Amino acid sequence: MIAPGYRLRDVRVEFGGQRVLEVAALDVLHGQVTALVGPNGAGKTTLLRILAFLLPPTDGNIEFNGRRVTFGTRDAERLRRQVTLVAQTPLLFRRSVRANVAYGLRARGRAADGRIGAALAQVGLPQLADRPAWKLSGGEAQRVALARALAIDPPVYLFDEPTANVDREHAGIIEELIAALAATGRAVVLTTHNLDQAYRLGDVVHSLVSGRITPAPLVNVLRGTTSRTHDESYFDSDGLRIELASGSVPRVIAIDPEHIIVSREPLHSSARNSFAATIVKAEREGASVIVTVDCGRPLVARITRHSYDELALNLGTAVWITFKSSAVHVLST
Repeated sequence: MIAPGYRLRDVRVEFGGQRVLEVAALDVLHGQVTALVGPNGAGKTTLLRILAFLLPPTDGNIEFNGRRVTFGTRDAERLRRQVTLVAQTPLLFRRSVRANVAYGLRARGRAADGRIGAALAQVGLPQLADRPAWKLSGGEAQRVALARALAIDPPVYLFDEPTANVDREHAGIIEELIAALAATGRAVVLTTHNLDQAYRLGDVVHSLVSGRITPAPLVNVLRGTTSRTHDESYFDSDGLRIELASGSVPRVIAIDPEHIIVSREPLHSSARNSFAATIVKAEREGASVIVTVDCGRPLVARITRHSYDELALNLGTAVWITFKSSAVHVLST
């Protein structure tokens, strides 16, 4: 059973009389990665500051581990020590890398032991322990801030664009560390502009738009295994066998809902992926209809209202869904 973490209800933040964040409901659980996507100014960093107990909301109810949080009290100060926030542009002291990583431990009255060296090794920077922090590149500074958080090892990690300034090789290391933290029971929240990264890492994905949490962008994310037959690659997930573009060996894929064709009969086309399905949900959205089908597992397709009406589709209708291998995006290998 996944342990409770945060529970936010009707949380609102105003600056100068202007509403910048409004969260009707948000749950963050231990043992999961919660990913927040959205444009600049959407309220992602403001929400992280609330979760770090650094910013009191204007209104609303926040619970942490089943207890209501009252900002400005000793209890809130105590809770703050259970959370670490790794900022997109981290603040490092004009000291050595080693001293920066040790800071959080000393502030909590904890012995460093071998934690500093171990944390720097985890982020790939053991050789820079004695370098002045002000001589680091942006990506190195980001990794030092992560090492500082790892040394503290709190139950909750908050990451604001954790790989924004990091090269591809080390971004992969950071992503692996984030996934491992959740696997050991920590609650992890990250913000990102990278939708692929959000679905690659996130157990739960939310969008923030104009300060409000909205349903995550429609992407069919499947986890599974890859097998090969001669020159062809197949992805197996919950009984579905999906043909991939040659050379791909993914563990996580996404299928664009707009590239899934819904028909009453099997299509005679070059598309190699076709499955019998049943419509289990349909929602109108402007000129489109968001159709959820069950083909052994749920998949979502976006079709036009004209097509939906012309095909006389409804709940329970037996259909076929078809998509090309090029509609499959590799999120993780």
